[in-house]
Amino acid sequence: MIVGMTVYPWEDRCSKLVGINIVKISEADYRDYPDLCMKIVVEALLSLPSGSYTVVNHIEPVPCVMDIRLADKGCGLRLRPFDRGTINSIKQPACLRVVVG
Repeated sequence: MIVGMTVYPWEDRCSKLVGINIVKISEADYRDYPDLCMKIVVEALLSLPSGSYTVVNHIEPVPCVMDIRLADKGCGLRLRPFDRGTINSIKQPACLRVVVG
């Protein structure tokens, strides 16, 4: 189960500065309408400016780290094994948070 997600832009690689957006999803909606909730999460990701991002999915029992590249003509995705060092070394502030609860 996803309990949250945090998206961080890569240093100086985002095409324009972004503030933080927060998407809140209730546990009831996540349970009763999972497809709609995932569509909302994907749309929030795709609304970010072109650039490279690190996505930390806060899932139980161990988080998942992904690198994504958003561009005008699509996106790319690379999954990485959980590495607390990666999460602790992120210097940029989050630009998107998804909170389930």
